[in-house]
Amino acid sequence: MPPLSAHSLYQSPYCPFCVKVRSALQAMQLKIEMVDTVRDPEARQALINGGGRSMVPCLRIDHEDGSVEWMYESDDIIDYFRDNFAQ
Repeated sequence: MPPLSAHSLYQSPYCPFCVKVRSALQAMQLKIEMVDTVRDPEARQALINGGGRSMVPCLRIDHEDGSVEWMYESDDIIDYFRDNFAQ
């Protein structure tokens, strides 16, 4: 399992599904890098290039072997953190 520092949440400030994920992370007391795809057009393009879609929220997971996984869907992202990092 990659450490928390190997995770980035691509999100936008007003997306209700992004708010849902951010709230869940806060409730679990987990802090990860937040990437704002609205204010940062380069981040939005990186999301499209890497994940294939501009949809947010999207969790970028950088694995130790150098591979990158892009996880869409707020419930999947929350479940991932709950199953792997929540105490």
